[in-house]
Amino acid sequence: MDYSRLITTTSQSVAPFVVDAIHGSSVLVGRVTGGQNMKPWDMGIYERQPIQVTDISTAVDFQGIGNFNTADNSTDVNLQWEAKGLGDSVIIGYAELGLNQTKAQVINLVKRKFDVVKNSLIAAAGNRLYGLGAGSAIEGLQLSTDAGTYSSSYGGLSRTTYGTAINGQVTPASAGVVSFNSLAAQVDLCSAAASTMESTNLILTTKSAWALIEKLVESKSRGNYDTSRGNLRVSPYTPMGVAVDAKDAGRAGYEAIYFRGIPVVKDDQCPTGLIYTLNENHLQFVSSKVAYCESIKMGQTVTQGALEEVNSTAWQVSTEAKPTNGLGDVRQIIAYGNFVNRDPVRSGVITGVTTT
Repeated sequence: MDYSRLITTTSQSVAPFVVDAIHGSSVLVGRVTGGQNMKPWDMGIYERQPIQVTDISTAVDFQGIGNFNTADNSTDVNLQWEAKGLGDSVIIGYAELGLNQTKAQVINLVKRKFDVVKNSLIAAAGNRLYGLGAGSAIEGLQLSTDAGTYSSSYGGLSRTTYGTAINGQVTPASAGVVSFNSLAAQVDLCSAAASTMESTNLILTTKSAWALIEKLVESKSRGNYDTSRGNLRVSPYTPMGVAVDAKDAGRAGYEAIYFRGIPVVKDDQCPTGLIYTLNENHLQFVSSKVAYCESIKMGQTVTQGALEEVNSTAWQVSTEAKPTNGLGDVRQIIAYGNFVNRDPVRSGVITGVTTT
């Protein structure tokens, strides 16, 4: 239809929000950088975690006075992490801001520019939290669940020397197959028998691998497994090891199924072919307060999309600054600290998953 006759008599507006059509979910970011998995950086230059790496074998059987060992033993060493950062700039040009601040405004320019950078940073954080932590990058699960394939050390400790105490549980999927048996064996590798604190309480994977597990669950007796698929949710605020009914989570939360009472959640940012078996009791993002920065909420204000559900609290924004020779202002949004695994042997990953 020819609308040319209406151009001078009818104004054209747009919807008062922007739809994010490029970003997927970011479950790990939501879980790690918000709420119960956050800790302030307050130990100084390093975040340190003492761990026991050797046992003692000096216990004796005796009667009467006995003959006891009196030599001292050194059993502990420190894992330690440096603070690293991730950030980007929000740039506001005054000329375009002036044009936006008229009666023709439909979407607030400043809010939209902040939303764009927030979405980009959350997506980038997801890549880092699943990554290797090379150079200045925040360390991720590829490093903390590794057993020597990608790294020779973790937390400053050599995998050659301390591997049994600091290596993750890495299991290649035989012929690419995931089964109840292989998933159960992996959970057992990461868990201490009959211990809730030292057992897997979150399984994260890709949409493809999640669908494979869902297929296994549905093929078994519904009396033995919870198959209420779309009715279960894991959000940044649900307790560790728990998925709740959708009606209790509201709009928030990510679809989950249960295996052995453990929520299995799909994450768009999980690398292909991987199923992570995690113990969230030992995973934390330790956040360092940066001078002249204040906390910022990462919720979207004029944008709708998958990242609306990521309520991350680890972020800070710098005070407003004016660039040299520029008509505008610049602020940085940053996260500074590190993603630490205080007991790496309690988490792991199944690699190369392609089928059932």
